[in-house]
Amino acid sequence: MPLVNSLDDLFSQVTERRKNLLMQTASHRTRHFCMVLEDLFDPHNISAVIRTAEVFGLQEVCVIEEDNAYRVNKSILKGSFKWMTLNLYQKRKTCMEQLKNKGYKIAVASTNTQNSVLDLDLNQPTAFYLGSEFHGNHPDTLAAADYEFKLPQYGITESLNVSVAAGVLMTYLDVFMQKKGREHYALTKSEQEELLRIWLDRHLNGVEKYPPIVKITD
Repeated sequence: MPLVNSLDDLFSQVTERRKNLLMQTASHRTRHFCMVLEDLFDPHNISAVIRTAEVFGLQEVCVIEEDNAYRVNKSILKGSFKWMTLNLYQKRKTCMEQLKNKGYKIAVASTNTQNSVLDLDLNQPTAFYLGSEFHGNHPDTLAAADYEFKLPQYGITESLNVSVAAGVLMTYLDVFMQKKGREHYALTKSEQEELLRIWLDRHLNGVEKYPPIVKITD
């Protein structure tokens, strides 16, 4: 749906403080990395990852609900989803194909590898898959992945809670971008302006016209 109002028209309806906050936030947004949550059982975990992704400036999160449907949990999201692009896929194959067509490398979290996230070539756009709490990622996903990785860990416990793991992972990604210069991974100027128009419309008129959640059923 095309955006009719100009950015200046929309900015005129908010305070200068809100305008500056949104512009600064948009300048830090990136699609260089994205999180992919594959058939997580607990919707609280999904919502926690979405909220953390928003805090770290990742614009897009993909949720695969081929086995387990995602239910929005507003108490966990704390309004963060209003500023996000959330792609809900009913088929894991479609999600994988679309991400690869966009140029993403596929990195899948796994306890069966010695490769650390620190060993990956993070200069490449990368989609990080986190699998279900009980079974991990689907075998088809593992077979199609470009990389398997794990987070550095030094204890006896084999794995972290998935939402905690996502937070740790995004911390590593943020440090990487900061060291390289986050501006190299930012959205283009036109992408930032488009995002600002959507955010302002949602802020002023609600999320109904430009919903954050895009359901992809093919």
